[in-house]
Amino acid sequence: MKVDIRDILKIDGAALDIEFTDMLENSNSIDPEIVFEEPVSFKGRLVNVTGILKLDGRLAAQYKTRCYRCLKELKGSLELKISEDIVSTENNTDLEAYTYENYHIDLDKILVDNLVLNLPMKTVCSDACKGLCSVCGSDLNEKDCCCSTEAIDPRLEGLKKFFNS
Repeated sequence: MKVDIRDILKIDGAALDIEFTDMLENSNSIDPEIVFEEPVSFKGRLVNVTGILKLDGRLAAQYKTRCYRCLKELKGSLELKISEDIVSTENNTDLEAYTYENYHIDLDKILVDNLVLNLPMKTVCSDACKGLCSVCGSDLNEKDCCCSTEAIDPRLEGLKKFFNS
């Protein structure tokens, strides 16, 4: 989402209200396991404070992912408070700062970065999820399997033969 900031750059203290609901362009680069199929909505304000633009607002997003343990499809949502500073590319020495150039700001990068920082590391369908059997792959939430999970360290295999004889 590109925003024209020409009007607020001229006057210190000028503000611009921003409200949109749209698909983010870079949302597919977040994580291949997390899909944003629905548009995200943002409502906020951009204020010029002596050449530094202060962005404050709220971001809401819905996403789909899979349970980390059993791979069932899950839906999740995020409601975030956004507060970022945006500087001109001409005055910027910090490579990590958000910048504007030629009277335009691309809000997609700011919003995607905030989404990435706030997504859960591992999503599970429930705290009691048992996951999948590591041998046969069956869902342990639906049925118990009879697979042997006893693993023998190959370095101690000879010792097992010694006690069996």
